[in-house]
Amino acid sequence: MTTDVESEGSPMPKTRPSILYGACVALLALVAATASAPTATAGPGLVPSAAAARAAIPTPEQHFGFKMGAEGKLAAYSDVLRYLKLIADRSDRVDYKAVGPTTMGNEYGTVLISSPANLRRLDRLVEINQKLADPRRTSPEEARRLAAEGVPFYHLEATIHSSEVGNGQAINDIVHRLATEDSDFTRKVLNNSVVVLVPSQNPDGQKLIIDHFNRTAGTSLARQYPDLYHKYTGHDDNRDWTMFTQVEAQYRLGLIKKYRPAMVHIMHQKGNSGSRIFVPPYGGITSENVPANMSSSVAAIGQHAARALAAAGKTGVGSGEYHIFWTLEQPGGYFPFTGAGIYLTEIASVTDYAYPQVSRDGRPLGPQQARMNLIEPYRSNTWTLADIVDYAKIATYAGMEYTADNGDKLLYDNLFAVPQEYLTKGVPSGTYAFVVDAKQRDPYATYELLQRLEWTDVEIERARSAFTADGKRYEAGSHVIRMKQPRGNWAHQVLGTDRYPEVRDCGECPVLLPYAEATTSLPLQLGVSVAEVMTPFEAQLERVPSVEPAPVSMPRAPGGKGAYLVRPESYGTAQIVSALQDANIPTFRAAAAFAGYPAGTYIVPATGAARQVLATASAKTGVPVTAVDRAPRVDGVQLKPRTRVGLLRGVGNMPGGWDMWQFDQYGVNYDVVSAQDFQRTSLSELYDTIVVSSGVSQEDIVEGLDPARYDERYSWAYGVGEAGWAKLAQFVRDGGTLLAIGSSVETAQQLLDLPIRPGVPDDEDEFTTGGSLLHQTFDTDNPVAWGMPDSWPVWLYNTQSWELTGNAGEVVSSYPAEGEVLASGYLRGAEHIRGDANVVSFTVGKGEVVTYGSEITFRTLPRAQFNLLYNAIYHGPAAKVDAAGIQDLRPRFGTDGTQR
Repeated sequence: MTTDVESEGSPMPKTRPSILYGACVALLALVAATASAPTATAGPGLVPSAAAARAAIPTPEQHFGFKMGAEGKLAAYSDVLRYLKLIADRSDRVDYKAVGPTTMGNEYGTVLISSPANLRRLDRLVEINQKLADPRRTSPEEARRLAAEGVPFYHLEATIHSSEVGNGQAINDIVHRLATEDSDFTRKVLNNSVVVLVPSQNPDGQKLIIDHFNRTAGTSLARQYPDLYHKYTGHDDNRDWTMFTQVEAQYRLGLIKKYRPAMVHIMHQKGNSGSRIFVPPYGGITSENVPANMSSSVAAIGQHAARALAAAGKTGVGSGEYHIFWTLEQPGGYFPFTGAGIYLTEIASVTDYAYPQVSRDGRPLGPQQARMNLIEPYRSNTWTLADIVDYAKIATYAGMEYTADNGDKLLYDNLFAVPQEYLTKGVPSGTYAFVVDAKQRDPYATYELLQRLEWTDVEIERARSAFTADGKRYEAGSHVIRMKQPRGNWAHQVLGTDRYPEVRDCGECPVLLPYAEATTSLPLQLGVSVAEVMTPFEAQLERVPSVEPAPVSMPRAPGGKGAYLVRPESYGTAQIVSALQDANIPTFRAAAAFAGYPAGTYIVPATGAARQVLATASAKTGVPVTAVDRAPRVDGVQLKPRTRVGLLRGVGNMPGGWDMWQFDQYGVNYDVVSAQDFQRTSLSELYDTIVVSSGVSQEDIVEGLDPARYDERYSWAYGVGEAGWAKLAQFVRDGGTLLAIGSSVETAQQLLDLPIRPGVPDDEDEFTTGGSLLHQTFDTDNPVAWGMPDSWPVWLYNTQSWELTGNAGEVVSSYPAEGEVLASGYLRGAEHIRGDANVVSFTVGKGEVVTYGSEITFRTLPRAQFNLLYNAIYHGPAAKVDAAGIQDLRPRFGTDGTQR
């Protein structure tokens, strides 16, 4: 059964259905089943499969022309979809659904696999899961009856990391087996569960990786795709579980909200030096917000898989790794907080995606000492794509079997009991509620915070009148999120602050740190004042039916000498400025405070065109616009019309990918800087401001990709040589603006000999944060910090603080010299950054340079810091205007961008 559907429950607007391929011509007769289970007659709920019907479904080998796992062979994503649709057309056990288009316009699909009887009653099974997921809709007694009537949903997901190609091959064998085989195993799985397969959580990357691999076969070109295998996020696409920025993450969220799976199997691969496969239980630190019974069920399914692998003679099975339950950086994300078990498998990779890995010294691969977390080491010196496919299938079949055997327990103990616990007991910390004060600096940040809570089924209430909580008075319109609700644990996870514990496996062992995040505090990242309230309070509250931007209305149109004003505090103003830039509307900024407005306030002539642009942008962001009958008399600047921005992101650089997403979302007029740009006489012909993403080194710029290994389609990332390096420096000295983020500050220092030196020691025993939010003070009189509060935390992970070594340079922000440095997360060695600079502004020749020691655009999460970037993007090319010129709104630029 092949159908198109729109993603129900998805936070995205409905998308157009994808065009399906026509039915394929009937192929060869059925070959022997690939599984070891014996053939048996169909049981209850299954329609007996006639030989003729099974013969109409080709094996993967027949369809693709090679066995899954064949050396040097990879099935392309478009061919995989055709195969899955063909099976759905010919099997009453399989239903294909197209969810919607991906970031790059490919098809994001799902495959539902179960008995024909279960597929016919799918709506009822989904209804049961929805009732179990909200205990207010059912009693414990009824929940047990529903658990007995329903079946658990097994969410199976492959290739979110598109270079991990083996799992995307294995699913073809898996679907074929479930669609064609008649055995004790298939009857059990099909009758007692529903499999929801996402053949690729990142279809765009699958096409990029495998199409490049297949295109370069038989050539001297590198087989590995060199750039990001998700247009924006690359390998970070499984770390988008709090803001859900990408459409693929939103589709996944829609699927979990619709089907409410009891078990989620996320298929990964890993490096090739460790165990051959990892299965739970996990290691590391867990958050108290993660349900204990969910963790226990995951440990059980992992050990069931370990036994199945051992029974099949598969060795090198490891466990006790992967620290995924402190924050949301790994595959789990929102899933475990709903009661869904997160069954992660990580299989060792091979060479160039599809060629054997062979040890250089002839010794066996992986660790060879047997331990409790590696009972039987892998004894071969060779590891192949076929091994990956075999291990993936065995681990998946074991997960399916465990789920089918334990449906009642998974449905009741996880899907029902987890939300029931938080609904009745609240969260372990004893927190009663979080209150989002109605008085906020940034209405757009408040909207984005509440919107993400709404997307994840967190219930939000609004106060109809003023109230007092924990001794503080809150005005009407304040929002309340109580912890005694089904998603109270999730709300506590993303709204609270964190103190990551210092835990070691031994006295001399390093601290068990998370991959990149020791905190998930959305209020601190977005810049929203949220209070954690421990004591119950009385308030007149109403449920918020739908989160919308703060209501705004345009003021009356002032006279010809009047102006519209926009305060600078919100990072939503970046979208307003982009809209003004696109419309080529003169835009000024005040250099000092005036009449209750802070420095950095935007001043826009009161024209009809300006009013139209401001009205649209203001309604979208909730950022208000005011008007004055006479423009203020204050010194300031005029932004250069249609400021030209270049993004120097580096090939395969994830921070640069996130920067692209951010610029696209905020409407910035930018282009990615290419090697061909350096062939111009001057970069100033193309750009006013160049932003250097974190992670771009001098070598990336000078050497770049090797043209002998990557053809002209990647020529934008070729090296520019020493001449190009010098040309970048000349761009600044001639009047350009250069902004360097995170680790690229070192690159800017090398380029222009900036008078700064690193402040953070290299030794992690002396200093480490694990990805945390640290307090920061800002010089709000500096144009780079216009609109920022006097103090607010910044994100620091794997980057530097800086010390000035000369008189040049203005410190825009710095870490506190005294008092607490850590705001949320983990910090060792605070003394090494006390008083150090973070953001510094320099004048170099005629140009401007701003260095951001912390990664202010990290995965687009620390949005409270965004204005530090946007201020500098537009201020560097701006022209000074005196008070008289501002009051008369006399432009310094013509409409063509040239100064008058």
